[in-house]
Amino acid sequence: MEKLELDRTVIQILSMPNVNHFTATEIRTAYIAIKQDENLNPTVSRRFVYEELLKLTRREWLVRGITKKKGLTRYSKSDLFDHAFLKKMAVPLNDDKAYSRTSIGYSQILSKRLSQYNSALLEGLGALKEYVELKEIYPDQHDELKERYMAVQENNHILKGKITVLNELLKSIKESE
Repeated sequence: MEKLELDRTVIQILSMPNVNHFTATEIRTAYIAIKQDENLNPTVSRRFVYEELLKLTRREWLVRGITKKKGLTRYSKSDLFDHAFLKKMAVPLNDDKAYSRTSIGYSQILSKRLSQYNSALLEGLGALKEYVELKEIYPDQHDELKERYMAVQENNHILKGKITVLNELLKSIKESE
């Protein structure tokens, strides 16, 4: 299987739990908003985002559908999507190199990352709870649910470690002030 290279910003957008049943234009709009580059051409950006979505569709991580009423092409995350992204496509929550070129201070960056990791941890805890409930409802799916549960649990442990580090760094900054 060939190596799959995806744009970090597109991955960041698609990895959000509330992003599902979307159009390429919606992802393009989010892409432009996150990039905050006045030189981005909306048409070129739409084509770029479409190519990224096509890569994911070929891998069957996204399912492409056409609405009956208006004939719009919409994409949905498949069951493979979460599994693939949890295990193989883990992406840092932010590109801190962009922050280093701005006037945002070190402690502000740490605080922002801490907030993001805390949010991701809460999402992960919600996912764990859901897997437990689903296992009780569908005991015949135990093996698949357990595998996904373990992947989320591992990710939560990593997030806890990152949160601990950031809390320690922020505490030492406050003590030195």
